[in-house]
Amino acid sequence: MRAVAALVCAMALMAPGAVHAQNTAGWTSDYTDGVVTATERDDHGRVTATITCRPPDGVMVLSDFTLANAGRRAQRADVKIGNLSVNIPSRVEGRGRDQALRIDLPQRPPILAAVQPNDHITITVNRQTRELSDGSAVKMKEVAYGCWGS
Repeated sequence: MRAVAALVCAMALMAPGAVHAQNTAGWTSDYTDGVVTATERDDHGRVTATITCRPPDGVMVLSDFTLANAGRRAQRADVKIGNLSVNIPSRVEGRGRDQALRIDLPQRPPILAAVQPNDHITITVNRQTRELSDGSAVKMKEVAYGCWGS
């Protein structure tokens, strides 16, 4: 009987986490120690992209965890929002599951002026293209204003 009760308690504790993990797809935002971060997660709760900015330098970093393999030999990536695109230096950082294609966007990148509510960020590296999920362009703009307004 105790084993059954323990099993029921364990399942009750696990259930909210399991439901939470399934419903974490999309974007979340965070502001910690002066760093503004937007994080994209997939349907399984795994981080697929981040946008960060740290004052006072104001450099935004776009990291994509799905394009790391494609970006290994690349030195540049295209970042597109709406109809505007910039080709900028990129590199792969990290190891294993933490490996990401890192793109340092210049301070106050001109492509932010083009952001419309329904736009997506699209990243292309070595002929591999990925469109970030809904709200990605707006999240980038929020990160920028949160960082530059500090």
